[in-house]
Amino acid sequence: MNTVISITLADLGWLLIGAALFILIIYIIVLIRNFIPVAKKLDKILADVEEITDIASQSTKNVQSALSNLTESAGILSDAIKNNQNIVTALTSLFNAITALKNIIHKIFN
Repeated sequence: MNTVISITLADLGWLLIGAALFILIIYIIVLIRNFIPVAKKLDKILADVEEITDIASQSTKNVQSALSNLTESAGILSDAIKNNQNIVTALTSLFNAITALKNIIHKIFN
């Protein structure tokens, strides 16, 4: 019994293409198996980033509100000082007079 197996180049090409497809399918399965945990971790990270972004946004709004209130208060105080400039000048003169009187008394009794 003399058995001869003859493989043509076309058959060899189809065998090589089939083997390459089989290896490619195994590679894709391994890649997907490795990608699933990465996708789960990425989802958790994105949820944390969203939470941090919400906190930062709220903090920024609070700071903007505080600065707005501070600016408004400074404007009100500035207007009050401008309107009461004569009172401030009078109080400053009175304070200077009291200080001068104190210095005179201190020189007399020392």
